[in-house]
Amino acid sequence: MSGRILVVDDDVPLTKTIERTLGYAGYTVQVAYTAEDGLHQAFAEQPDLILLDIMVPSMGGWAFCRRVREVSSTPIIFLTALGNTENIVYGLEVGADDYMVKPFEEAELLARIKAHLRRMQSVPPASQLTFGEGAVLIDLQARQVLVNGRSVELTPREFDLLVALAVQPGRVIPTADLVERAWGFTDKAAAENVKPYIHYLRKKIEIDPASPRWILTVRGVGYRFAEK
Repeated sequence: MSGRILVVDDDVPLTKTIERTLGYAGYTVQVAYTAEDGLHQAFAEQPDLILLDIMVPSMGGWAFCRRVREVSSTPIIFLTALGNTENIVYGLEVGADDYMVKPFEEAELLARIKAHLRRMQSVPPASQLTFGEGAVLIDLQARQVLVNGRSVELTPREFDLLVALAVQPGRVIPTADLVERAWGFTDKAAAENVKPYIHYLRKKIEIDPASPRWILTVRGVGYRFAEK
């Protein structure tokens, strides 16, 4: 079985072993040694499955999992040395699909990965977000946007920014949080780039970009997408 798998773990020897094992099994593997880098790769590359350590640096696995779950149903398997029941239960509550305690057998890891990928392939295509009785349609699976039935071409960054807003319509999202949810960045420079991206998005999806209906500015705070 083929597929793209993202490994987010700062244990270099273990990630090398996992990368080699999955490579032999036919998977394409990406590795991130911090949660921040992992988020960036998860949002930009859209892997088929994520292997995630709880204690990964910069924000930890719990927060990483919650961030991904805000915009994606990608299977997440925790790989961790924290094997007590409380951690297992919490891991599943924050959105993980599975939980494996280190050390683990390679054969079991491969079996669980195969099972989750098979389950995802049997699920119908991801849901679409629709607004204004179909005036704006966002296809999360195809990464396509239709405005009044017309296909709108967005860059990957524009699409991720739009989805980060549209999955929580009506909710004000502070600029720094929006950057982190959309692109996995937390630095100030990235937050300063949001304004021009919002400008580009409005030009592409708004009838009147100067008086937007969908992407609204909340002065001094951030942005929100108009409610359905």
